[in-house]
Amino acid sequence: MKVIHVGVGGFGKQWVRVLRSSRKVRVVALVDVSEPALAAAREAGGYNGRVPCFTSLQEALRAVPADALVCSTPPDFHREQVVAALRAGLHAVSEKPMANTLADCKAMLRAARETGNTYVVSQNYRYRPEMWTIAELVRKGGIGAIGQVRIDFHKGVAFGGFRAEMEYPLLIDMSIHHFDLIRFVTGLDPVSVQGTAWNPAWSHYKGDCSSSVVFELSNGCRVVYDASWCAQGDYCDWNGNWQIEGTKGTILYRNGEIRLLKVGPRYKVESSETMAPKPPPADSQHFVLADFMRAVKNGRRPKTDVYDNIKSVAMVFAAVKAVKTGRKVAVLDKDSR
Repeated sequence: MKVIHVGVGGFGKQWVRVLRSSRKVRVVALVDVSEPALAAAREAGGYNGRVPCFTSLQEALRAVPADALVCSTPPDFHREQVVAALRAGLHAVSEKPMANTLADCKAMLRAARETGNTYVVSQNYRYRPEMWTIAELVRKGGIGAIGQVRIDFHKGVAFGGFRAEMEYPLLIDMSIHHFDLIRFVTGLDPVSVQGTAWNPAWSHYKGDCSSSVVFELSNGCRVVYDASWCAQGDYCDWNGNWQIEGTKGTILYRNGEIRLLKVGPRYKVESSETMAPKPPPADSQHFVLADFMRAVKNGRRPKTDVYDNIKSVAMVFAAVKAVKTGRKVAVLDKDSR
């Protein structure tokens, strides 16, 4: 597959490594507004001047035949770049979140529908051993029907750049991972959300980077999500700490450890077993890329394509609306289904 990679600095460096490691990908152009980022990507990718570099995606699209776009620019630019690629006949993969507004996300969804081309959002947290294993336990009925979930995510992270300037940096840039994991782990879709957000006095972020929200899912289950990017300490890994309760027991996840509790009548814990994480066939962005290429080749939908991911990203913007208004907000509208 011939790929144009746009956005090769910052987190794009990870995609440089992922693309380099795939024997089924040939990078045919690099695009970035930064000449130093292009030079670093050329070296990191081992391209040795063989791959042309551009400062504009439109230039690259006109100059180089390609099959797909990998977009790892900041979210503000995703709509313009992904839509341009889809309308130029390319398939596309972008980093999360899909975009910084729901209107932009819906425009990208429309472009995918109208062109018939494949667009995937990289929800790589699904494809880490721990969350992959937890989702498998739930799907196999290990705890019965899910009734309530608690997720705690508290990390002190001194991001600069665009994240430090965002109105709701945690909810928009980070929580998309956890909200997508809610759908992946439970197999349920969101119905509504309510909550609050705030910014502690010591925070270096301009926007509210702490929040507490409650989702209702399609079976009536509630998910309580408490999170902060300016926690005075580091209390979890990037997955967060999870407590998933069902009719037969509970799955506990804390900093890499998975425990399965079997629970009998009157809430009595009858057994507790530590479960070894079982990795997926490929890890993180490597899984996303491999699934995307197989889907394009075989004419099927990949796992986190735009039609699926619109439900996860809609959770983000519904949560933002809920904390802004103080009201319960429906997650999905007719344009998000």
